[in-house]
Amino acid sequence: MFKDTDFNFFKSLIVEAGNLATSIQSGTIEVSGKEDTSIVTQADMAVQDLTMRKISARYTDARFIHEENYHGGCPVLSEQEMSVVIDPIDGTAMYSMYLPVWCISIGVFRGDVPQYGFVYSPGFNMLFYNDDEHAYLNNTIRLVDNGMTIDRETNIFYASEAHDEYSIVFPGKVRNLGSTALHACLTIDNTRNRTLAFIGRSHLWDWAGAIPIILKAGGHLRYINGGELRYQEIIENDCKLPDYLIAYNRKDFSVIQNIFKKKSG
Repeated sequence: MFKDTDFNFFKSLIVEAGNLATSIQSGTIEVSGKEDTSIVTQADMAVQDLTMRKISARYTDARFIHEENYHGGCPVLSEQEMSVVIDPIDGTAMYSMYLPVWCISIGVFRGDVPQYGFVYSPGFNMLFYNDDEHAYLNNTIRLVDNGMTIDRETNIFYASEAHDEYSIVFPGKVRNLGSTALHACLTIDNTRNRTLAFIGRSHLWDWAGAIPIILKAGGHLRYINGGELRYQEIIENDCKLPDYLIAYNRKDFSVIQNIFKKKSG
């Protein structure tokens, strides 16, 4: 269980990491390709190095799962150890285009249970996190509205690959801003931004920071088939989510599930 000093450490660290990434983005961004055809920049590497180095110095028994330089084989999540899951720049493509829609995501697990999340968007001045009782946006408690009205101004965010497999039947706006953790966290701010859900897949590090935040805010997470998350299953699947995951804020999941229609063929 974290104390106030622990929360202050992670909040300060993720803001420091955001400032580092922002300073790099103000200059020349060096972009290179990875084996999976996605891209990486020097900011991804610098932020990952900074966060791992400072967390290791404070928590000497911490284990890490991280996106950059990941070569497969997620470690076993032990109940006796703290595991920290890092996505140094979530939304690297947008970052490399000199756009503000990206964030830094850090998830803290004890065993295979997500405990705390920290997601920081410097471009929008949004710091999401949770403690043992609440979820916060910029130190203000956020609670989802599970009965929000669905109309033409309601928003759904989606990962672009979902559009290849599903048709989205929805009266409101369907958007893709390019950052999984940020998309997911926006579902807890739905009383202001009218966001109903986010659907995406990807890897554990894309979601890890957002998951505990969503749950503490009273939001929900289910696979598109209605199944619940089993984190050990994700670990055993090389940190890949086995299906599309939906973050949402509606009590009746069938309302959400019926929005996404599987394409034939």
